[in-house]
Amino acid sequence: MNKVPLRLFRSPAPDVLPIEIARMQDLPQIAWRPQAHRQAFYSLFWVQSGAGSHHRDFVGDDVQPGSLHFVGPGQVHYWELTQSLTGYVAIISPEFELELDVLAQVNFFRTINGVSMINPAAEEAAWFDAAFAALHTEYRSNSFGRTPSIVAWLQLILVRAQRLAEPATDPQTTVTAEQQLAYRYTELVEQYAIQHHKVDWYAAELAVTVGHLSKSIKSALGTTAGDLLRHRIVLEAKRLLVHTSDPVADIARQLNFEDPSYFGRFFKREATVTPRVFRTQFPTKYQNAPSD
Repeated sequence: MNKVPLRLFRSPAPDVLPIEIARMQDLPQIAWRPQAHRQAFYSLFWVQSGAGSHHRDFVGDDVQPGSLHFVGPGQVHYWELTQSLTGYVAIISPEFELELDVLAQVNFFRTINGVSMINPAAEEAAWFDAAFAALHTEYRSNSFGRTPSIVAWLQLILVRAQRLAEPATDPQTTVTAEQQLAYRYTELVEQYAIQHHKVDWYAAELAVTVGHLSKSIKSALGTTAGDLLRHRIVLEAKRLLVHTSDPVADIARQLNFEDPSYFGRFFKREATVTPRVFRTQFPTKYQNAPSD
């Protein structure tokens, strides 16, 4: 069985802060090879110069000066660069989530309805230039309050990015019960979609009826609970079809489909083409990319 290569966060020592802040131009060229891989950590890439494209799952974003790109744990991504990048990258281990609680609140690292990139206007870009420079300086220092200062800068960067990514809202607006339930549902789907393919399992986990869950998802997100779940399953299927050479029957089993032929019908209904046709529509040069 082939797997999409997984890159782990490797802390240099147990007592070292489980994050890394670096300048893009200081990273080895191997970091920018166009090889699809998953990662087990959060990444923010602030591009100050350079050109090309960045692919996160099946979304391709232009790489241009003043763009901020996001990749979350489990997502598949790679770069296709026509000009080397300069800027900053922040790598954050999931074990740092408790200190950096805003990670769970922003809409950048989610597979479902997540934002993969923002391209701020000039004035905002200048702010991000200064913020990432300050973050990098703080990371390299041994000054008093280093850790809380790093946390504060990361929080500010993510909050500022989230405000730019979402439309302005009335500060008096409160989160509705439907929105709260929708958020909890999408979190469960992200975690368990491969194991559980039925909406009623999620309704039971959330202690609500299927009808109430479906109505709430439709009200909050404008789609159905079943559509969200199927979208997540199909995304994982596409990842395996494009980034491994596993037979379709093996992929069906990995996704917990007992009958490969049913998986084929399911995929065609959701993606409009068969798994084999979908696989041939994408370049094969990134399949079976060796891990570093």
